[in-house]
Amino acid sequence: MSINKSLLVSTILAMGAVALPATGYAQDSDDNDTTAEGGLAEIVVTAQRREESLQKAALAITAVDSESLARAAITDTAGLVRVAPALQISTIGGSATQFYLRGVGNFTTNSNSDAAVSVAVNGVTIARSSAVQGMFYDLQRVEVLKGPQGTLYGRNATGGQINVITRKPDLGETGGYLNGEFGNFGAVKVEGAVNLAMGDDGALRISGIKSEHDGYLSDGTNDEDMYAFRVQMAAEPTENFSINVMGDYAHVGGVGPGVTIQGIDRDDRIGSLDPVAQPYLHALAFPAGSFLGERTGFEPYQDNDYFGFAVEATLSTSIGDITVIPAYRRAEVDFLTCTTQCFLTELDDDQYSFETRLTSNSGGPLDYILGVFYLSEQSHERANYNQDFNAFFADFSNDTDSYAAFGRLTYHLSDAARLTAAGRYTVDKKNAEIFAYNARVVCNDLSGPPFCIGTPPLSPVQFDPLPIFFDGNGDLIPAQPYGNNATLLVGTAYNTPDETFKKFTYRLGFEYDVAPQSMIYGSFETGFKAGGFYNSVDDPVFQPETIDAWTLGSKNRFLNNRLQLNLELFWWEYKDQQISQFAFNSQGGVEFGTFNIGGTRIRGAELELVGKVTPTTTLTGLVQYLDTERRNFVYETPALVGPPPTGCPFEPSDAVFVVDCSGFPAINAPKWSISAGLEQEFDLSDNARLVFNADGRYRSSAYVGNEQLPFQLEKSSFMADLQLKLSFYEPEVYIAGFVNNVTDEITSTYTPFHPLSTSVVFESLSPPRTYGVRVGYNF
Repeated sequence: MSINKSLLVSTILAMGAVALPATGYAQDSDDNDTTAEGGLAEIVVTAQRREESLQKAALAITAVDSESLARAAITDTAGLVRVAPALQISTIGGSATQFYLRGVGNFTTNSNSDAAVSVAVNGVTIARSSAVQGMFYDLQRVEVLKGPQGTLYGRNATGGQINVITRKPDLGETGGYLNGEFGNFGAVKVEGAVNLAMGDDGALRISGIKSEHDGYLSDGTNDEDMYAFRVQMAAEPTENFSINVMGDYAHVGGVGPGVTIQGIDRDDRIGSLDPVAQPYLHALAFPAGSFLGERTGFEPYQDNDYFGFAVEATLSTSIGDITVIPAYRRAEVDFLTCTTQCFLTELDDDQYSFETRLTSNSGGPLDYILGVFYLSEQSHERANYNQDFNAFFADFSNDTDSYAAFGRLTYHLSDAARLTAAGRYTVDKKNAEIFAYNARVVCNDLSGPPFCIGTPPLSPVQFDPLPIFFDGNGDLIPAQPYGNNATLLVGTAYNTPDETFKKFTYRLGFEYDVAPQSMIYGSFETGFKAGGFYNSVDDPVFQPETIDAWTLGSKNRFLNNRLQLNLELFWWEYKDQQISQFAFNSQGGVEFGTFNIGGTRIRGAELELVGKVTPTTTLTGLVQYLDTERRNFVYETPALVGPPPTGCPFEPSDAVFVVDCSGFPAINAPKWSISAGLEQEFDLSDNARLVFNADGRYRSSAYVGNEQLPFQLEKSSFMADLQLKLSFYEPEVYIAGFVNNVTDEITSTYTPFHPLSTSVVFESLSPPRTYGVRVGYNF
């Protein structure tokens, strides 16, 4: 990638100028005091594996504190989009979750693929992104790191990293809290924690949550039924040694995610299982030549359990702090969902991880972090994907061993200037055993009426293949007459891929303190995400994707610590992008696979503003501009099934269509993301305070489907949340009224279509307007 050096130098100088107030740096010594009376509070983060002020962290990061998380009523990862504008998340079925940061991400539906945005809880990487459900309670903060995390974190991530940090036990203290929330849609949430002193140097902390609400769609889907608890025991037996033992469990139940169908008024929120929605499903399925069946008789559910334990021990020595984190996690997932199709899944996933780091003591000219990481994951998954006239009965077994050694060196050229170099070498060994029955119905003659209308769909959803696939001796029947002039084709696919993916990733950066509370920084960092496998009659292996990221930023506080102004410029080059989507195989069947397709250029800017206008008034604002373009984004699809469903140009070439999406923007990448907030405090007496919060979020239009068809371009939207909270100091109690999504704005977070008929389009909708009351007591 070529860069205009003159432009880069000019930009650095301009950002240095931004870092200085117009009248020169203020002489008031309070500028150096982060706790100056009436000033902005300091947020401490551990994004770079050591505690530091958010304003001193030379990287692109959004940190959300516990109060903001509670006000946004966040109980799962999907809710983070309300407090982190750069993040786009949607859940469209069971454990299938999409994470996108600035247009970098992928759609993971099973255990064969990894997320481009990694998630960690208390420093423990979670291999399956869905397994972080049930973690969002008794939190200290959430950190959203933007861009590749190719050096310090356990599983390399091309898009970013989400760090969930729970509140640790308060040593030597006894206390706790109990919060309740009640609202429309039958919403009830109870959360609490108790902290018990174990002498002066130890504590036991037990926390839990129970959260539920009725379905947001008319068929009862998009509900919540979750409970979880966490136990932590911490101690500092000596001044040089600390240990924290953690165990947690979460159950996610209820009906689960759902969708509506495009063509029905979104305001009605009609679920696809509602009888009202069934006429919208009656479209001609190609190449079956008959009409899609109704979704009657299906009873979706989810019955998922997640649990694990971890130990974090730190020993302070003369050469630095040695931290050791062994951990184990297990996910037991069982769900039936009906979104783009109805599918049934059972997954057992075990992961073991171990990380140890040596972090230097501050004070010398050279700071260092050195470490090793190991993760072992074994998963077994059974699944049935029913698409009316296509059905897949799959059995996956996956084993992954990931090894990494990493290090980061920061050299202090002076009190104000620092240089950083970091690297990580990763080896991911993966093998799998993938077995599947693939069945499809094909019309024998599509040249004229009556086609094959009247042919029944393959409607049952069950783990075992249908009895009609076999003869009386139990032998598979590869082809047989089926219905009205149609043929049922049944094949098997058995793959045992075994691949090793290796990569060295690195980071180079600089930091310069222009003033005591103003800095500029820049970095170049590479990222990598290993390849993997999927079920296919063709080659089931996809290769790694990589990303190169340039970042230039400035972080500042002015006006006696009352004004915060941060600016970031970024340029990313995303290569060999992994795209997960439905596609036709060489035999004309529909498969859900992952493919390496071209790349994406991503560039933009983010401006953050926080102002303490008065001692009781705080304004916040964030603007992100994103310019994305797909490059060399060319793929092939078999021509024997007709023109491909895409909004991109395509042309026939022998037995395939060549699709070229080059020049199109990335999906889930709105050009503009803008958020603003107001917090106004009123001191009613020495014992009472009233706080009003208003938060708003705007996103411009963006594609929410890989095919980039016109109906997948979601319109711009604006959402706002309000809260009024009355707090008392003695006793420490509060009551608050809230309204989220005040205008009841409805947007689609994901817009796929039925794999056999592009005229049937599904939409995963954002939550509706919710309101209620919150109460709490601290003791």
